[in-house]
Amino acid sequence: MPLPSDQRQARRAPSVPRVVAQRTAATAVRGAGEPPGPPGPPGPPRTWNALVVAVPAAAVGVLGYRHRWVGDDALIYTRAVRQILAGNGPLLNIGERAEASTGTLWQWLLALGGLVTGADPAVLAVALGLLSTAAGWLVAGDAARRLHGRTAPLVPAGVLVLLPVCAVWDYATSGLETGLVTCWLAACWWLLAGEAHRHRVVTAVVLGLGPLVRPDMGLVSVVFLGVWCVLLRAGWRTTAGLVAVACVLPGAYEAFRAGYYGVLVPLPGITKEASGTNWGRGLLYAENFVLPYRLWFPLLVLAALGSFLVVRRTRRGAGGSVRAIVRLPRRPVLLAAAPLVSGTLSLLYVVRVGGDFMHGRMLLPGLFLLLLPVWALPRGRAVVAAGTALAVWAGCCLLLWRPPVVSGSGEIWDTHVGYQRATRNPYPVTQQLHGARPTRYRAEIARALRADRPQLVLETVYNRPHLMFPLARNRHAPVAGAMGFLGHNGIVVPLDGLAVDPLSLAHPLGAHMERSATARAGHEKPVAVAWLVAEYTDPGTPLPRGVDPRAVAAARHALTCGPLPELRDSVRQSMGPGRFWRNLTGSWRRTAFRFPAEPRAAEAALCPRP
Repeated sequence: MPLPSDQRQARRAPSVPRVVAQRTAATAVRGAGEPPGPPGPPGPPRTWNALVVAVPAAAVGVLGYRHRWVGDDALIYTRAVRQILAGNGPLLNIGERAEASTGTLWQWLLALGGLVTGADPAVLAVALGLLSTAAGWLVAGDAARRLHGRTAPLVPAGVLVLLPVCAVWDYATSGLETGLVTCWLAACWWLLAGEAHRHRVVTAVVLGLGPLVRPDMGLVSVVFLGVWCVLLRAGWRTTAGLVAVACVLPGAYEAFRAGYYGVLVPLPGITKEASGTNWGRGLLYAENFVLPYRLWFPLLVLAALGSFLVVRRTRRGAGGSVRAIVRLPRRPVLLAAAPLVSGTLSLLYVVRVGGDFMHGRMLLPGLFLLLLPVWALPRGRAVVAAGTALAVWAGCCLLLWRPPVVSGSGEIWDTHVGYQRATRNPYPVTQQLHGARPTRYRAEIARALRADRPQLVLETVYNRPHLMFPLARNRHAPVAGAMGFLGHNGIVVPLDGLAVDPLSLAHPLGAHMERSATARAGHEKPVAVAWLVAEYTDPGTPLPRGVDPRAVAAARHALTCGPLPELRDSVRQSMGPGRFWRNLTGSWRRTAFRFPAEPRAAEAALCPRP
């Protein structure tokens, strides 16, 4: 029987309470307090923006893979990882607690990956570095999409500055922590530019990881945390609680470091005098990075574009008043300040301490930070014009410009090319490949392992005749060897042997020597042969020609004077609660301790005569 017309109408239209209930349910699905926002268009802007986000990440992944390699410094990580997996702890040599790995989080990620997969740590480092780099670029692109509107067509800008730079491809792998640094920086920016206030604990933990990613990234953590706390506008108790959460992981590991190793920073930080100053060498390092790629041009283009956009916005908002600059929206200004300020400080810090010997490596994080706010920008005439100029420069950089293999001063190297030549392989990735390099040192270690008594092998000049001594009887190792390439040394010398670092990056005593003004950047504390003989041989050991017996005697005496005996005990005595506590309480004093590098000067300073 057909229903009356008024009843049919009632069935077609839902009641008002039902509509309200449906809207309430939809709001709950979106999330409480989230504005509904207009639906995105189904057409080209969304697809185009997805390409702007994804294509650069894919491109850097391909270019990084084509430049895959592992350098000697990465092999320092792999020896520490092998010691961890063998159950010996996070150290380089058994019986000597030295933290040679600068990137704490990178070391433990490699150890976890090795535990799960059983793969060669060097191959694992290449894979994780490449994935981390590509993921970082993907996250940076998505942050630009979220920041500038999900439906506004985007134009690649800052990403075009990084993509054609050869150093970016090189350190997408290399086995070092650079890929992890890139991914962490992008994650911090993504959280800050998105809905970080909704995931406060997660954001606090991620932003606080800087010191564990790399010690100098602690500066970035401080800046990002400060900007985030200002944006939150929370009470002081909430702010203090979030800062405390950010400090939990780095603070806990710092306590472990101080108690286990006896110092406050990784040993390379002491060796390279991270608090020192060498502006002249640092400026040469920056010049070696900027000039080969003509980086000054894209940076000027982006600076001009940024100035134009700011001036245009102030004119539209306040009739052209100069004072309108201070009236710019607070949130965008603070957001941009986080990467711009931290990137500038990072670059200045690298230049201040004297740079490094690897071309461009230490400057890449600072440049990445500076480019995050302009990674991709909403389409406009000025943005399209700037993007066109950047694309032309990028094409030239991609096809024409490469850095020199060795700088004019001989202090800065394109290490990727160097290890391709040393291994005679375009993709020097595995530990086996690096360990098979036909070096004289490798042959000498093999000969020493066949000797009747454990030997100390010293390489004073690369691939030249070596010095060999009977190893001290209190050194319970099948062999000890010292050469300038610590990574290669760590592969050639077995895990139960002593891979000694004559450049002090992993030498518990050498790291505390006074800095040399003439040594190569990053290796300013070479350990004299006399110290190595005094430390690793018994008194009365015959000395060959060329080794000064007076210097050896002075070194032996100095090792018994002043703070040196306690410094040696802090890394060699068996670890227990008492040793841990003494290391912890004396860590500040040990970190600051320095002594002369010349044995006789050290004896005079540490062993004053009555």
